[in-house]
Amino acid sequence: MRTDVFRAVGTDGQWHLVLRRTQSYCVQTAYGPEEKQREPKFYLDNGDALECAWRYDTFRTPTGSLVVKLIIPEMRKRTRARW
Repeated sequence: MRTDVFRAVGTDGQWHLVLRRTQSYCVQTAYGPEEKQREPKFYLDNGDALECAWRYDTFRTPTGSLVVKLIIPEMRKRTRARW
């Protein structure tokens, strides 16, 4: 099981940690063992499950009492190599 940690800001104005857990497993095929992954699940830092809300970076609790938006750092722009 792989766990990734993200920072998120909630509708309550507080910062939260969001955990993304991805489970890997092996399947025996005719060509040999093959590793597969289940769909990732998202959880708050206190263990509450999250589900997708509107966009790919917005999640809400099943009761809808809290909506969190992940804070994803922007990628640095690539610079063109000068020859």
